[in-house]
Amino acid sequence: MHYIFLVHGMGNGWTEDAEEIVKRHYKKESYGFLADSWPFDKYFKLETVDFNAVFEEYLAQAKEQGDKLEQWPGLKGGLQSGLINALGRIVDLAKTDPNKNNFAVTHLADVALYMATNLGELVKNEIMKKMTTYLAEQNFSAKRGDKWSVIAHSLGTRVMTDVLHLGFSTQPGLRNYGKAEVLMMVANVSKLLQELPPWSGGNVYETQVYPSAGPLGACWNFINATHTLDPFAIIHEFDPPPDFGDGYAFIDQVYHGMRLAMADTTSKEVHSFEHYMEHPDVHTALFRYLVSRKGKAGPTNKEMEEARRVYRLNTLGAELTKDLREKLDALKQPWSDKYEDQFAAMFDIWEEYGELIK
Repeated sequence: MHYIFLVHGMGNGWTEDAEEIVKRHYKKESYGFLADSWPFDKYFKLETVDFNAVFEEYLAQAKEQGDKLEQWPGLKGGLQSGLINALGRIVDLAKTDPNKNNFAVTHLADVALYMATNLGELVKNEIMKKMTTYLAEQNFSAKRGDKWSVIAHSLGTRVMTDVLHLGFSTQPGLRNYGKAEVLMMVANVSKLLQELPPWSGGNVYETQVYPSAGPLGACWNFINATHTLDPFAIIHEFDPPPDFGDGYAFIDQVYHGMRLAMADTTSKEVHSFEHYMEHPDVHTALFRYLVSRKGKAGPTNKEMEEARRVYRLNTLGAELTKDLREKLDALKQPWSDKYEDQFAAMFDIWEEYGELIK
């Protein structure tokens, strides 16, 4: 059995649809290499890794602090005023009713809490425990042919970078179950969060989280998908150097990066997992390396031409105005490393995105 962990990003609800989204595109009618040889439910099992409860608990604690938020013991030391102010704005919004659909509360709160508090350590340790416990409960056996993979989205990409680095640096850990077959990072924000103070998680290009055709690294294949209009993933884009990992990731063709163009837009929610997975290049890359470590199995040129033709029709039918595309593109234009308070500037950009997708 091949176990696939789904790790959500900002906000709630993503995991409710993630399984359906993955299975929707796994169509043997469209891609002959899947055919009857790889029926999904026979060979793959999806498992959601949900950490929303921890975030909600911390947000509830923050709300209880009132006007004494800066004195909350849960905060990290040395925080920039912009991060504290952003968290304060989120807490105030969370106190109002209704706040359920407020983008700042449902999405940005996760990022602010992950950055400003000791929540990251708790989440990292809890997720690694969940994953190792789950694999043990499944009687996972590499000798029997069992495999495992990870699909992470948005904030989940940073979370999984931390989890996998820990899991492949300590014993006992995930290394006991062998390397991940595929690590898929969708809308990867790990590099972005690294660049925002007070980050202390180290350089994402210098962790144990890299692909290798040999015994090193945390995975056999690393798929990274970014969109040109995604203001979360494109600013400080995850774009590893030529010597990434053991120095052979590009030479051995085990790192698979893709940057979707502005024209590759079928929805105004460009950051969403569903929007990324709809692109044929993205979902076929995932399926190709799930069924074959070397990626030798794959769609024919004719199948990809047809899939891309249908996708282009969807982009034309998306009814995204030129004005909206320009506004999405403009979100990343003012960004500069010279900002004195980078988190405050980034928070403003993300809030603008939330307004655009309403």
